[in-house]
Amino acid sequence: MQTKPRKDTLAAQWREYRRTKSVDLRNRLVEHYVPIVHKLAEIMARRLWPRVSADELASAGYDGLIAAVTSYDPKRGVKFETYCRQRILGAIRDWQREIDPLGRSGRNFERTMNAAEERFQAENGRLPSTPELARRMNLSVSRFVKMKRTVSASHCVPLESHNDRSDESRAASLVPVDPNPGPTHHTERELIREHITKGLKEQDRLILTLYYYERLTMAAIGQVLGVSESRVCQRHAEIVDQLRARFANAACDLVA
Repeated sequence: MQTKPRKDTLAAQWREYRRTKSVDLRNRLVEHYVPIVHKLAEIMARRLWPRVSADELASAGYDGLIAAVTSYDPKRGVKFETYCRQRILGAIRDWQREIDPLGRSGRNFERTMNAAEERFQAENGRLPSTPELARRMNLSVSRFVKMKRTVSASHCVPLESHNDRSDESRAASLVPVDPNPGPTHHTERELIREHITKGLKEQDRLILTLYYYERLTMAAIGQVLGVSESRVCQRHAEIVDQLRARFANAACDLVA
């Protein structure tokens, strides 16, 4: 069992790596921070299981960790643990977009449909018909049927075992029936996220991304950041107030 390096030893490794850019030192630093990847992957996998496993998310997260070690600049005044979480999360999200047959709008449709179906059943004591559910979601019946068919197809699992499938065949099985939304949609959402979170601290950006984009609970975000759920709730409220004030001032400037 590998022993955890002392803080002074770890700091010395960082100083030496920044001076030499040694691949060996980089790998040792990456190995030290691997538990952060596993922790983040396990938390996110709870929301995505059984479509995606923690091991698959961790595999994607390693790329983010390596990139974080390579590009980290302590002069920015951000702790490496906070910075690397952002990079790990970004790598995982990039991988999810590559393999997800629905994309975010499809997943949002699925959640909205399930919630609308549950509400209708609670109110009427029966499941809704397709036209009733489409009307409740403010969609035409043809659009609703098309989206529901795409969602259903995304849950179909090939009969061959996971171990028997190569990466190429696994990727092929996830090709969307209806490739919607396209790259433009994802780019637009990323631009909006970047605009909203511009100027925020790294940890604040991470809180917003995990809560609004990754749909994690406050408790799960606390586990990711290593703080209490109440602290995440408090900080989230402070961030929202900060953004409200910023965009209220921006709106006044536009009117003026």
